Amino acid sequence: MSAQIAMPEPPPTRLRRLLDRPDAHRRVVRAVVSLLGVGIATIGVLGALVIWHLVRRGRLIREGLNPPRAVRLPLLEPTGARPDPESGGGESQPHDPRQVPPS
Repeated sequence: MSAQIAMPEPPPTRLRRLLDRPDAHRRVVRAVVSLLGVGIATIGVLGALVIWHLVRRGRLIREGLNPPRAVRLPLLEPTGARPDPESGGGESQPHDPRQVPPS
């Protein structure tokens, strides 16, 4: 078996030494909470600015467009009768485009 050499433990970091003190623990927690609050508020403000910018840009683009034109669509003639495939093709029935043909 190979002998394992015990590695010395690294010295505690500055944060670990600070958190070991009971009086500093509360201050660190308060600082972390305030930083998180500032981060969330910043994200909210940036989101509001993005929405404001998009709405403003949409209005500016809409103002630069020509007014909508009046369009009149031609009247379509009804389609002719189609033979019914189930009755042998002799009779004809009007075609309904909403109907799905039988499979």
